[in-house]
Amino acid sequence: MSFYRYLSSTIKATTNVHSQAPALSGIVKQLSKFSSHDELIEYSQRPIEYCYPNRMIEACSPHHSTPIDLMKTAIDLHEQLLVRLAHCLTHFQSIPFLPGVNPTLLSLHERYLKLFETFAHFPQIKTKEDEKKFLELINIFVVQNNDVIGLLSTGCSEAQKHFKTYKIMKDFLDNVLQIRLSMRLLAEHYLELHKQQKDNSSEWRGAICMNFSPIKAIQQCVNDVSSLCFETYTVVPHVQIENTMNESLPYFPSIIEYILRELLKNSMRAIVECSKASLGNVQNVKQYFEENRDKPLCQIVIASNPIDENFTIAVKDQGGGIDESDEEIFKYMFTGDVMKEEEEEVHMDILADFQERMTQSSKQMYGYGFGLPVCRLYAKFFGGSLTLRQVSRIGVDAYLRLGFIHTNSERIKI
Repeated sequence: MSFYRYLSSTIKATTNVHSQAPALSGIVKQLSKFSSHDELIEYSQRPIEYCYPNRMIEACSPHHSTPIDLMKTAIDLHEQLLVRLAHCLTHFQSIPFLPGVNPTLLSLHERYLKLFETFAHFPQIKTKEDEKKFLELINIFVVQNNDVIGLLSTGCSEAQKHFKTYKIMKDFLDNVLQIRLSMRLLAEHYLELHKQQKDNSSEWRGAICMNFSPIKAIQQCVNDVSSLCFETYTVVPHVQIENTMNESLPYFPSIIEYILRELLKNSMRAIVECSKASLGNVQNVKQYFEENRDKPLCQIVIASNPIDENFTIAVKDQGGGIDESDEEIFKYMFTGDVMKEEEEEVHMDILADFQERMTQSSKQMYGYGFGLPVCRLYAKFFGGSLTLRQVSRIGVDAYLRLGFIHTNSERIKI
């Protein structure tokens, strides 16, 4: 039963029965505003007007016949965010009542409603001063939504048993995460356009880096994850990078970096855990890693495929492989095998303060089962795919394919 249907029946019941539990009464009051918001319903029925990266590049090119109009960009973004926030709230309202009133999911639901109301009540943008105030609002919007993935992970972990089927939870998460990604990219694009009005950077078109170098991004991700791996295990497997794609290309750097960090964390963790299991202690593992520097236990291969208009980054490890099927591995909440003390730590984290959980999660080589499904979702968002190939008793090869955004093709839409 959805929020709307449950809410209608519950409100009628509480009108006639005054002995309802205070907690339920409070929830009904909190949710009643969701179902009676005419403007929200109106915007939720409007179709999303997608933006296309190649058009975004063209619109803010210094060679474009019309210079970028930040006032018009702000007006368009204002409308885009209202529609997307309304659609996002609709997905929240469509989930069953019990998971929907989970405190973590309910707080995120209410946050999105408040954001919608803030944008809906924002004055019409007519002057430079109006646009300046809108810029300040977008800055706040981006910062406020940094923790959404963590909140969704925690909320769905807590409420998982109340979803009737896994598909209901998956569809909800896929829809909300896609909308969240599109809103973030559009907001960051607008913010970056503002910055570039001052420095006239030729390397960027809003949030799109025109000279994005996959090899440089990969090297930075390797350095970042290696530091995290060393903090966790005091050892780091050597990673070899093979690059057959020397040209740069336009892209949103944060997308590739996010996916690569997740894939590398999985690979390095698997290699270290597998080595510890077979060699017994860290000192032996260190020696083993040193001896295999010429034959790395993790390889990253970059290749371009102009015919299919995509490029591939393969992360291949010798971490022993995974027993579970791809269907299980790409499920939300799947975290693979963890040691008993790690399971206890995750359990305690779920009960702890959210900010503390986020701090601890950033220092760990494993998360709460959102890494691979979110990476696959992002890859699909950018006209690509994320597939795994199990190499029996050896390891896993992960193939990340992403579509080009500088062609006339409009298969990628934001």
